[in-house]
Amino acid sequence: MKDLKVVGHSVVRSDAFAKATGAARYTPDMIPVDALVAKVKWPDYPHAILKKIDVSKAKALPGVEAVMLAKDLPGKNGYGPMVADKPVIADGKVCYEGDPIALVAAVDEETAKKAVDLIEVEYEVLPAYDNPFDALKPDAVIIHPNSPFAEEGNICNTVTVTTGDVEKGFAEADYIIENDYQTPYVEHTYFEQDICIAEYDWNTGGLTVTSPNQAVFQGRRHMAAVFGIPQSKLRSLCPYVGAGFGGKEDACLDVTAVAGVLALKTKKKVVFQLNREEVFRTTGKRHACWIHHKLGIKKDGRITAVQAETYLGKGAYVSMSGFKAPAYAVIQRTAIYAAGTYYCPNYKTKSVGVYTNTPYGTAFRGFGVPQATFAMECQMDEAARLIGMDRIDIRRLNMLKAGDMMVTGTYAMAERGLGLGECLDKVRAKSGWDKPFDHGKWPYLRGRGIAAFMYGTGIPLMFEGACVFALINTDGSVQLNYSSTEMGQGIATTGAQMFAEEMGMKFTDIEVHFSDTLSSPDSGPTVGSRSTVIVGNAIRDAAQKLRANLFPVAAQMIGAKLGFTVDTRDLTADDSVIHIKGRPDIGLTYAQVVAKAYISQVPLAVIGMWYPPHPGFQQPSGHGPTMHTFAYGVHYEEITVDMETGMISVDKSVYACDIGKAINPLIVEGQMEGAAVQALGWGVMEEELFDTKRRNGKMENATFHSYMIPTAMDVPEHTSIIVECPNELGPWGAKGIGEPGIIPGAPAIRNAFLDATGISAGKIPLTPYEVMNLVEADQKKKAEAKAKKAPAKKSAKKEG
Repeated sequence: MKDLKVVGHSVVRSDAFAKATGAARYTPDMIPVDALVAKVKWPDYPHAILKKIDVSKAKALPGVEAVMLAKDLPGKNGYGPMVADKPVIADGKVCYEGDPIALVAAVDEETAKKAVDLIEVEYEVLPAYDNPFDALKPDAVIIHPNSPFAEEGNICNTVTVTTGDVEKGFAEADYIIENDYQTPYVEHTYFEQDICIAEYDWNTGGLTVTSPNQAVFQGRRHMAAVFGIPQSKLRSLCPYVGAGFGGKEDACLDVTAVAGVLALKTKKKVVFQLNREEVFRTTGKRHACWIHHKLGIKKDGRITAVQAETYLGKGAYVSMSGFKAPAYAVIQRTAIYAAGTYYCPNYKTKSVGVYTNTPYGTAFRGFGVPQATFAMECQMDEAARLIGMDRIDIRRLNMLKAGDMMVTGTYAMAERGLGLGECLDKVRAKSGWDKPFDHGKWPYLRGRGIAAFMYGTGIPLMFEGACVFALINTDGSVQLNYSSTEMGQGIATTGAQMFAEEMGMKFTDIEVHFSDTLSSPDSGPTVGSRSTVIVGNAIRDAAQKLRANLFPVAAQMIGAKLGFTVDTRDLTADDSVIHIKGRPDIGLTYAQVVAKAYISQVPLAVIGMWYPPHPGFQQPSGHGPTMHTFAYGVHYEEITVDMETGMISVDKSVYACDIGKAINPLIVEGQMEGAAVQALGWGVMEEELFDTKRRNGKMENATFHSYMIPTAMDVPEHTSIIVECPNELGPWGAKGIGEPGIIPGAPAIRNAFLDATGISAGKIPLTPYEVMNLVEADQKKKAEAKAKKAPAKKSAKKEG
């Protein structure tokens, strides 16, 4: 590979100045002064029949422009990122706290709130379920009776994967380790609240909607049916986004549906913004999981079989767990990652998504892989302790190698990058793994943990691919348009870097325009750690096409100056100059070449595109290609446990990830560091709580006062290590990095807790309450064991 001038360098982000100075514009900065304010009448109960709704008083309130019920909608009363099962307005029944009963648009927020308070609702309250097992009881009320998006009863869908013969594998094992694991519902905690500004278009009868979201074209496809208008009349655009983490695949639809139907009804501008409590109560969450995991190993540490049964709290609607193959998303990935990053010849999993009356389970950084990996990585530490093997060595022994069959029947390829071994080596060295470790003394016990992972780049859906638009102007500057979302991850910067590298241009000559269905082709959603690879390849394709248009013009112009024919293969480009190879002094600027091309009828605009190998995941076998490449990584954590209070502090973190190629190393490190901190929160503090007994299923901790997230005071000493094992199908070998960083952190913390205390934890987060329960149970168990071993006391009889 030639020396790279732009790719692989930590160029300053193109949006750095605007964001650092507060000049960057987000959706809340764009609210028109004359916009109506929308509010929603939310249900008082998460599961109830709507017996009667009286909106007469709200309609009569001065300043109210519209009040809408389900019967007033202009189009389809249903939407969702995969299936249209979530109602815009509840029609006869509510299934969770976030089902709107009525919508209001008024001249200001105070009037809108008053109108909502005037709406009277009569309910028939139904039992509310916050976990799969209550929802699956024989006498449980069916949440969605007669739904086409349910398999049976409250089961949304089931995904299975089978490879080899697990019974044979367990029979060959010297040890079988069988445990239960539980991970919680988790809030995305993005700081920008969900909002949509909808504006009626008098010219077309359509709408323009502005919102922070992760998929402008996906949103347009779903919302056009809700609004009863063609997609061509709906413009969806997205400015800078204040983080998403997967949550703004769905939440943007929730707010857009409300603002949009009210804008159509009133033919005025409408803004609808959730307050923080509404974000907590109504938007999607990471799926809670209950996992029964069975692992077979030989005495030498080799895995012989894995069997896992996972139940996911699906929440009230399908969201990112599509009903039919291959669009299972989160549920699918819990089924195919239950053996982690290891070779497993005998494998059987079943993952079941179950409807509950909680907020819908949606995408959240990792798409179900963190939950599955948590269980497997806990099992690997249990196995290492059982057979007395080093915890890094057991992972190296079992890691996937070139030619190994994966559990989906496909094969690991060195050409796509297999960097786990290098990650293990670098973490081992940097962490001081082989040096003596101080485990502390009571009550402050110290431990260290390790966890490994793999994560597929992209989304295993039939439409996977991307298109971009590029135009070179007559001054040599380029505008590059694609519909990916800039939500802090730096895709506007890395996109410009990739185009500049391929064209041989200066980075500063590229201007990126993003997330507008009016000016960008469909680049796909900004999810699945796909943008750098999938969109990046489309960017390279656009640059190659533009070069192919311009180099013949440059060859003709340079040849005319030299007095002989110049072949395009003799040309190259650097720093926005096309020149003879080895002679940068004999050339022309892009601006000079474009000026000639413009009057020579040479196209200056191109569409770039790229599509990965087609996915082919099948059911019930679970076999077939899913993602074309995988990132691999290892996380090391050191912790201190206060055995008297249950407090855990994370003291040191070392994280290595094979990402193929770092397009911008500084941006990559930012992704790794942010994800590591998010993993810390998942491991020791973050959890949505529901009390179905006292509060009838309503969320208990719907504010930042009661839902804890890490602060700067919680962040440990951290080292990020970039490993580059190239992916032959990625731009310059790149793989995705946005999501992988969160996957191994929580199991590494749990394994450090095991190392410190000797106590096997099966549930996260390891809050002080959970830790003290574990310590108490362990002390009780030890006391009972001691009592059983103690010799029986002889009774003394008095001689009569």
